[in-house]
Amino acid sequence: AAGRRTWCFATGPAYATMLPSSTSYDTGYDLGKNAGMRPMTMTVSSPTYTMSRGERPVPITYSSHPPAEHVPTKKHMECEDECAEEECLDPDKCGNDNRPPKPEHLLCGWMDTRPLLPITLAVSTVIGMMVMMLLQLPLVSRLFDVSLVGISCVSLAVYGITLGCMTYAAFSDPGQVRKDAKLALVGEVPLPKRAYKSWQYKRPVRRFDHYCRWLNNCIGLLNHREFFAMLVGLLAIAVFGIAVDVMLAISMINRGFWSVELLIILHLAYSVALLCLAGPILRIHLGLVSRNELASEWKRNDFYVAKSLKRGEFVPVNDLSDDEFNSLFDSFAYDQKRNAFDRGGLKNCFSFWCIPRWLPDQLGEF
Repeated sequence: AAGRRTWCFATGPAYATMLPSSTSYDTGYDLGKNAGMRPMTMTVSSPTYTMSRGERPVPITYSSHPPAEHVPTKKHMECEDECAEEECLDPDKCGNDNRPPKPEHLLCGWMDTRPLLPITLAVSTVIGMMVMMLLQLPLVSRLFDVSLVGISCVSLAVYGITLGCMTYAAFSDPGQVRKDAKLALVGEVPLPKRAYKSWQYKRPVRRFDHYCRWLNNCIGLLNHREFFAMLVGLLAIAVFGIAVDVMLAISMINRGFWSVELLIILHLAYSVALLCLAGPILRIHLGLVSRNELASEWKRNDFYVAKSLKRGEFVPVNDLSDDEFNSLFDSFAYDQKRNAFDRGGLKNCFSFWCIPRWLPDQLGEF
């Protein structure tokens, strides 16, 4: 009987380890030793992958022609943070790329709780901004003789850009195929490369990256850059907030300003929590952008290989047997030749930021 392989990602993305130096493959991310092992249940259906991180069934194809060995052009950063991505949340409660939350997880049987995450993110950011502008920056200006106008303008710019990108990424159309391409929905013409049909939208999303629970929206062609800019802004807010909080806490201990100590401590806790949330996610997406790899492709292991013990050669990881998949999990390596969109770090970053995305004929095939 064929084995139905279930990929259980309880802890989000993790790490890829480098293959021995004698091999010719560089590393990307692996997906977590404990989170990605394949528990099996025997069925008579054709084999597919069911991924709780992506939930997109991917047929298994067995190929006798593994990619030719080559020397990679650059090394990719390793992700050392478990449960960093939003996929670590329960997909039954929050939904994912393929489906909304299950009815039994709706509050009172009807209320969708998915907006609570983006509301929490937005409200906490606004409250943090108010505390920073009304309390902390005046204290910094008074204690350290810094121009209040200057630091206030810089802070407002960072908060404004971050909240603007957050709002846009959450409420904008992520890039559905245009209405004149409806024939693609019934299979009469092929979908654009990298497009994907999400449950949130009637038409497939061009250059689909992932479904973000923190924004309750898909990230695709038209809001991917804003999503990335939002992550950078949140990280900058967290780092700046920690620096200001630490300076003020030390100063207040020496000068005895205990009346605002509680607010400073609370804001410091918020800044640390924000750093722990945004930092690992940004680190992951930095690696993806530098390789021109979409999160949906990364979840499916489209461009990853491992050296099969049975065949003695590198093969796509999705072609491995269950036993080999589990035993070689820490040896998955990113194969640049399998990614036709990867043209090197600099060109990939240029394409991500500079290719026009609003042109009428833009399909997101880059």
